[in-house]
Amino acid sequence: MKFRMTVIVFFFALLAQNVYAIRVAGLYQSTVPVANESASKRSPAIKQALIQVLVKLTGDRNIRTSSDIVPLLERPERFVQQFSYRHTDKPEESAVQATELLVQFDETALNEGLRDYGLSIWGQERPSVLVWLAYEKNENRRLVSFEDSPEYLNMLDASAAARGLSLLFPLLDLEDSSQISISDVWGGFKEPIANASNRYQADVILTAKVIQVSPNLWESKWTAYINEQTQSWTNQGELAEIVLKEGVDELVDRIASQYVNAGSSVSEVIELLVTDIDNLDKYARALSYLESVQSISSVQVKRVSRNNVMFTLVNRGGLAVIDQSIALGKTLELVSDNEQITYRLLPR
Repeated sequence: MKFRMTVIVFFFALLAQNVYAIRVAGLYQSTVPVANESASKRSPAIKQALIQVLVKLTGDRNIRTSSDIVPLLERPERFVQQFSYRHTDKPEESAVQATELLVQFDETALNEGLRDYGLSIWGQERPSVLVWLAYEKNENRRLVSFEDSPEYLNMLDASAAARGLSLLFPLLDLEDSSQISISDVWGGFKEPIANASNRYQADVILTAKVIQVSPNLWESKWTAYINEQTQSWTNQGELAEIVLKEGVDELVDRIASQYVNAGSSVSEVIELLVTDIDNLDKYARALSYLESVQSISSVQVKRVSRNNVMFTLVNRGGLAVIDQSIALGKTLELVSDNEQITYRLLPR
């Protein structure tokens, strides 16, 4: 019997419109397998855990081989907040337990270390990604859910989590079925895909075309719409897991390039006016939010007038990076970026 599987992935980024970012948890923690709980095994495991965290924090999967992180890896224990061990049964050996080291790194100390060596930091507010996944097997096509084929969604989810990105998956309930069909996803029809995705309020809509050419060869083509730009890439591999992982890695690379500033060691002073602030609660909310934006290292109040507050910011990124980073939090909305950069405080 001929076997053919195709997975379709499209990617629509609506980053210039309403943004519904996710505050990603777990960016400063990692889990690493160890042979035992001895100090001799723990030390290299902490180093490996730190490398995994640096990949998530910088948005750069190649950081693990960069000479820039060598000073950070010389004494990785100085960044550790706490660690613990977890024991789980190995699925292939029911009588044997696997040991994992869970490491939580100190956010403040690690951020300071990254900045000291001029490395960029991708903030915790990151674009949310909705995935519509369809596949063909033996000429039968259907949308993939956790109920019928969870393995493919788990592959995508694990690959994204390793890069510090969260994925959303549609419920595929009656509401979804009334707005979108397998033919819409298969054909890449943007309008029904976008309409069906509105209920999930995601920044990015992701879908791929992965074809099992032979038992040991998978090919894929990915299409991405990021900030109204269309980007496409292809890859292939021996396993579906390899193809899906590489596709997600490329996706995260492209998203990170929009939000992570390569020149973060260079600071600039920006004056930013925030309107619609007419009480102390709104003032505190605007100030707290600006202080939480990763690329902003300092926030000072320059002037307070009727319903408006002028802030002076020290920013480690360019205007494009700070605009996109601020927009992700659903707290401030850009009104003007001409002579006077102006934002409006959004209602809760």
